[in-house]
Amino acid sequence: MLRRLKSFDVRRVWTFASQIGEEQGKWTPRIFVDMLVWAAFHDTAYIDYYEADFALLTKAERKTFMTSLIQHHLAQAVNDPVDVLQFENKLTFNKRFAEYVGREWLDLDETDAAGFRAFAEKNPVFIAKTPVGREGKGVFRYEAADVTDWDAFRQELLDKGQRLIEQRVVQHPYLSEYCEGTVNTTRVATFFDGEKVHVLMAAQKFGRGAVSDQFTWGGFFTMIDENGRSFGPGHTGKHKSRYETHPDSGKSIVDFEVPMWDQVVDLVTRAAKEVPTVPYLGWDVAVTPVGPLLIEGNWTPGLYETRVSATGIRTGSRARHRSVIEASRK
Repeated sequence: MLRRLKSFDVRRVWTFASQIGEEQGKWTPRIFVDMLVWAAFHDTAYIDYYEADFALLTKAERKTFMTSLIQHHLAQAVNDPVDVLQFENKLTFNKRFAEYVGREWLDLDETDAAGFRAFAEKNPVFIAKTPVGREGKGVFRYEAADVTDWDAFRQELLDKGQRLIEQRVVQHPYLSEYCEGTVNTTRVATFFDGEKVHVLMAAQKFGRGAVSDQFTWGGFFTMIDENGRSFGPGHTGKHKSRYETHPDSGKSIVDFEVPMWDQVVDLVTRAAKEVPTVPYLGWDVAVTPVGPLLIEGNWTPGLYETRVSATGIRTGSRARHRSVIEASRK
């Protein structure tokens, strides 16, 4: 509580309240007070209140939604604080989940310029990543044809912290129809109770041609049901938005189906059992023409919820998280 009070920024909260009031036709002071109440007593960060359209929901409806604070509390309660490091570092993750990543990669710190060049000649378009990073901010795409001095280029990437070099993923043709220039990944949250793997939530992310499909690169998402189908229009979650079709390709978002969905579920189910001490995870899955593979795992699964102003759906995913909520209380 003391940490929250110290970090409290009344101007930032008022800015959120004003934006909500303007977008939803609500009285700003009332929104402001309501945000404070839900932050203090219901583990609802101001950005969660905004992104989930709480101003448009009843108290009972709000209680059906996950929030980032609740999710973080759950992750801290059930996930081992040491073993989660296997997921924070992408190099460590690729080594630990080698059978699931389905692509070639190298550690630039352990590879000389000649080895790097040989890799790039085999993979003319390749991906460079900072080992620790979030929201796609440390992901970059390069072409071997643009490099003239491999020693200098290798050192440049190392200086930028881009140690992890990966083979570019070729996605399923159906996903390419939506956005060819970006690998459109599926986020699946799982919980392993020691016997059974529960699929808690799934969301399909769509890119806009950038190297990543994350929001920071202009991406958006739609929620996915237990059968791998979209159940509403897409949205960014970050501002007022609604996508019944992809804004670039025109492909239907509301009719989207994750290709090879059964194989996606099988993949995350097997992967979720690999580190039992970290049972609550969010997986980024890329579906290729020959099957799904893992891009990464996140020990805090990431908050993905429907938004009533975009979808008309007034029920969140908290009920599907019952297994991990009960485990966190033990």
